[in-house]
Amino acid sequence: MKLTFVCTVLLLAPIWAQEKKPGLSGHWTINAARSDYGRMPKPKSYVEVIDHKEPVLAIATTSEDNRGELKSFLKLTTDDRDCVNEVNGNEFHSKSHWEDGKLVTTVTGDHGLSLVEVRSLSADGKTQTVETYMGQRGGTPAMVRVEERK
Repeated sequence: MKLTFVCTVLLLAPIWAQEKKPGLSGHWTINAARSDYGRMPKPKSYVEVIDHKEPVLAIATTSEDNRGELKSFLKLTTDDRDCVNEVNGNEFHSKSHWEDGKLVTTVTGDHGLSLVEVRSLSADGKTQTVETYMGQRGGTPAMVRVEERK
């Protein structure tokens, strides 16, 4: 009996050790009152439509600010592979991985931009928080966007 229990525990240990990977798929709309853009003005609207099929994450964004409407599309993978995306004619490289149930994405741009974005999901799955750190992660985020699943 003891040997069976020990074997079962050893076989299941890798499964227990795997990190929880929240499902981010959905239609997400900014909650401007709960978001903090720091020195930047908040957008009039901001919507993300995320299709998440591990390890691929496709994010279609539509936002509007005083310059008008902006649409972008990003494709990321959660296995730390280099992904290349283009937004407004600028090329960005990113690598994403799961860390304590949060998706951490490091982005470098073709004009020296460097940032870290951390996505987390509330326990009920209805709220996504996106923290953006300029340069390296640490300290207070430069921007916090709170989004609600519709």
